[in-house]
Amino acid sequence: MASDAALFGLKGFSHGASRLITVMSPSGIAAVTGRLTFDPGEIRAEIYPGILPQYHEKVRGGVDRLVERHGIVVLDFPAWTEKKARFGASIYC
Repeated sequence: MASDAALFGLKGFSHGASRLITVMSPSGIAAVTGRLTFDPGEIRAEIYPGILPQYHEKVRGGVDRLVERHGIVVLDFPAWTEKKARFGASIYC
């Protein structure tokens, strides 16, 4: 299993067509939000209790810089789904 410090992401698009990444950790939401730092001019965070955090790109390349800066492992949808199932409810704590 991955280290508790591991961060996994799934890239997508918002309803407004901006790029975003949803991020999870086997250690929960607090592990994600406590670790990720970003320029609010580049990224807008949507963080709500019980929902995996999303980071929306405000400036082109912002999501890619966030991924690179924090070593987020970007997964395709099947791998993301498998990790979520394996980690279980712990990702939402």
